[in-house]
Amino acid sequence: MTGTMDIEPFTPADAARRARLEMPMLYAWLKPDEAVQAAIAEHRAQWVWRTQPKPSIPKPHRLHMTLCHISPQGDAAVEGIRQALGELRMEEDLELLLDWSGVWAHNGIAIVRPQPNAALDRLHQAVVRQLAPWLSGRHEDWAPHITIARKASGAAAPTMPPVRWSVREFQFVRSWLKTRPVWHEVLASYPLQSSGRKAGL
Repeated sequence: MTGTMDIEPFTPADAARRARLEMPMLYAWLKPDEAVQAAIAEHRAQWVWRTQPKPSIPKPHRLHMTLCHISPQGDAAVEGIRQALGELRMEEDLELLLDWSGVWAHNGIAIVRPQPNAALDRLHQAVVRQLAPWLSGRHEDWAPHITIARKASGAAAPTMPPVRWSVREFQFVRSWLKTRPVWHEVLASYPLQSSGRKAGL
């Protein structure tokens, strides 16, 4: 027995949208050094996780703090972003203290958070300003964090011992989120302190 069903035509606009969705995402982020990665992993190992659903736990070398996410862009735009980020400089040390962990109730993501830090806020604001031509949506509600697990609803987090993190650079990264495992490509790294005539914070 055969039948028919109504199927909406796949338009050129649909094809373009699908192509954008399958393109890699772009990020500006901070990557902890190996000592900080190890300290976070050691703390995470003390959590008590639910068995169902099984949490998704990234390896220590994949931990990062996103400063800004950028929708998929073509090669010319990627080069423009790379150059724009290279114009930033920071004339102050960025010393973070990671001292809180828990689970966001609205999405089940387990996170580590730093104490409030004015220098970190200034860096985030400067990155957003510098990338304004390529950004859409709101970025004022940014909450600095490091994701340590997904599908973590119901997990129990012990008190986190403070972890000091001396940030020396930020990175521009291209991420293929549909691959397994997710693949991150570092396109450029930028020291937070530099000389020369740059766009200051």
